[in-house]
Amino acid sequence: MPIGKISLFLVAIFMVFCLSSAVAETPSGVIEDGVRVVKVKAFKYGYEPDPIIVKRGEKVRLEVTSTDATHGFAVKEFRINATLPAKKTVPINFSADKAGTFTIRCIVFCGSGHFGMQGKLKVIDSSMHGY
Repeated sequence: MPIGKISLFLVAIFMVFCLSSAVAETPSGVIEDGVRVVKVKAFKYGYEPDPIIVKRGEKVRLEVTSTDATHGFAVKEFRINATLPAKKTVPINFSADKAGTFTIRCIVFCGSGHFGMQGKLKVIDSSMHGY
């Protein structure tokens, strides 16, 4: 492959990477009355969306529905510790006051994959992402 085509190929790959990174940083959910509302599903053995992305400084309401069994939803850095009864929706409210990526853990034994049931909560610094 000639040098010009290799350079063009590398530029194209870089652009795809940059665009996919930008899409991945789009906050989850919608804003309702000044609160970011994100609908979350809990299931054996994960969460959706994953990651959940919110902006630092936002008030957040996660509307978490367990689709199959009783699960848990805990994020220690935000003092979130909720039990999610099967087929029910539980609202979880918090202020996203610190940026970073935090682990969501299931706190209710839900079967053989329980100990691997994790998700991510990503709180982005809105000044760095132009939101």
